[in-house]
Amino acid sequence: MVFKWTLIAFGAAAVVLFALGKVLAFLNPPRPGRAGPPLLRRLERALYVTVLVPLAVAVVLLVLALAGKP
Repeated sequence: MVFKWTLIAFGAAAVVLFALGKVLAFLNPPRPGRAGPPLLRRLERALYVTVLVPLAVAVVLLVLALAGKP
């Protein structure tokens, strides 16, 4: 039960961060040769953590589950 709601919370957070990043990138595009705005970089970093960390945990759990089967 808790696992399901954790997945739902991470999924919702990832969708919100992705949408917010796209809106910010559309409203404030970087000039050629210059880095993007700091807020957009922070949002992209937060999106990576929100998506990649649960994905890595899921892969590790899958490997452990498959290794435990005879």
